[in-house]
Amino acid sequence: MFNFLSESALRPKIINCISKYQSLSKSQSLTIGFYHKGNLFVLGDDNSAALHYDIGSISKTITAHLILDLIESGRLQLNAKVSDYIPLPNGDYPTIYQLLTHTAGYKNLTPMEITVPALVKYGYARKNIYDGCTRNTVLTCLKRRKRTVANAGYSYSDFGYAILAVVAEVVTGQDFSKLITDFTKSKLGMENTVISIPKENRQPKAILGDKQIDFWRWDNSNPYIAGGGLVSNVSDMLRYISLEIESNSPYITKAHKICTASLSENKNIATCIGWHTYKKSNQLWHVGGVGTFRSSVIFNKKRKLGVVVLGNSKGVSSANVHYLAKMLYSEMKINKIDFNATQ
Repeated sequence: MFNFLSESALRPKIINCISKYQSLSKSQSLTIGFYHKGNLFVLGDDNSAALHYDIGSISKTITAHLILDLIESGRLQLNAKVSDYIPLPNGDYPTIYQLLTHTAGYKNLTPMEITVPALVKYGYARKNIYDGCTRNTVLTCLKRRKRTVANAGYSYSDFGYAILAVVAEVVTGQDFSKLITDFTKSKLGMENTVISIPKENRQPKAILGDKQIDFWRWDNSNPYIAGGGLVSNVSDMLRYISLEIESNSPYITKAHKICTASLSENKNIATCIGWHTYKKSNQLWHVGGVGTFRSSVIFNKKRKLGVVVLGNSKGVSSANVHYLAKMLYSEMKINKIDFNATQ
C-alpha cells in the first residue's frame, strides 16, 4: 500500500533542488519514493508511480541476490573459481565472491576492446556500449584473463557481472534473461521489473541539448544485462527496499556484509555483495545510469529508512540523482520530512 506525498512534505530548499534538476532537460522526468519505518510513500501521484525507468547498475544488486539464491540452492559455491564451472585454459581466474564484490581485479573499462571503441564512436548516452555482446564475447575476453593483481582491492566492473551471468546460465541451463526476470517476480515480488517494455509504456526520452536520445536497447542473449539491463518503476523499487530492510532470507541478508578486501585506508567507500556502503555507516546504496537515465537507492536497515530517486535528464547530470537521494535520506534522518502531508 502506497501513500502519496504532496510537495508540502519537503522543505523549500529541497523543493528548489528538485526543481533545478527538472530544469535540466526539456523532456525530463523525476520520480521519488520513500520507505519510512514500514510505510511506503511516493512524491506525486499514480502517474509518477507507474513511470518506467532504466535502473542501470542497480541491476547488479538484483543479480547479486540471484547468485546468492543459486548458492543457497547448492548450484554454486561462493568461494569457487569461475573455472570450476566454465571450461577455461589454465590460468588465474576470480572467484564468485570476488566478482560479486568488485574485487576480482578487473578494471572499470575491461574489456577495453568492447568498451573503448563504443565510447569513442557513440559516447555514453547515445547507444548501449555493450550492444551485440554475447556469451561468446564474454568467454573470449575471460580467456585472455585481463586482470590486475588478484585481491588488489575494489575496482568497479560491469565485466565481472557479465561473467556471473554466464556462470548462472551454465549451472542452470537457462538464459540469464529468463533467470533474472523470473527471479525478480517470484522471489522479489517485483512484477514491473523487466528487461524491456513497449515504448509507449515508458516515460519520454530525455533531450540532450536539442536532440532526443534513444533508449538503450538490450538483446535477451546479452550477458551485460546482469550489470545494467533492467527497467523498473518506483513502486517496484520501494518493494525492493522493503525486502532489503525486512527480509530474513539468506539471499538477501548475506548481501549486506562488508567485503574486507574492498576496504582501503584512503577511501570511505566499501562494498558488500552487490551493494556499496561506508566504513562507519549502516547505509547501503547503489547508483545506476544508462543513456540519459539515472537512479539511486539508499537504505538503512537499523533506522528502517530508505529512498529511491529515478530520473531521466541530460547525460551530463549523472551525479544529480544520487545527490538528491543523499539529501533526501539526510532529511529523513533528521525528521525534516512530514510524512503526514499526504494527498
